[in-house]
Amino acid sequence: MNVTRNVSEHYVRAKVMRHRTLYQEYFTLKEHRTWERAEAAAKVWVKNRIASLPPPMKREGMMTKKNTSGVVGVYRSPGRVKKPNGKVYYCPRWVARWPSCPFNGGLSWSVKQFDEDGAFVLAVIGLQLKTIDRGRVLDHLDSILHTSEFDDICARRRT
Repeated sequence: MNVTRNVSEHYVRAKVMRHRTLYQEYFTLKEHRTWERAEAAAKVWVKNRIASLPPPMKREGMMTKKNTSGVVGVYRSPGRVKKPNGKVYYCPRWVARWPSCPFNGGLSWSVKQFDEDGAFVLAVIGLQLKTIDRGRVLDHLDSILHTSEFDDICARRRT
């Protein structure tokens, strides 16, 4: 519940994050005498603070500093495969992931098979359609190949 004990410093920290701003308060044992009282005061503070703040932002679709592809939900994987004999192979791929994706690792497209632009565009299309049906994604790619839509998607790629 956003309340943590700092045993070495003898305080309880309460924190709430909203719209990339951190709100926090410290409740010392010197002031509250016991951990239970300090935690209870911290929980009351959190409850009151949350009530006075706007609701949290949706995380889906939010561009973060860690995003290197230029499209939220699409990333490049090195495709590292370690064989039982100890040899390591790399098969780089572009991967699309979304919250309700049935594949835990997302839908991926090999760079060796489709080249950088093709694999990236396929991942973006898969994300837009939110489908794991590879045939449907490939059909959509065929319909936009050599068009400005294909070029626009390629232009979004950062790496």
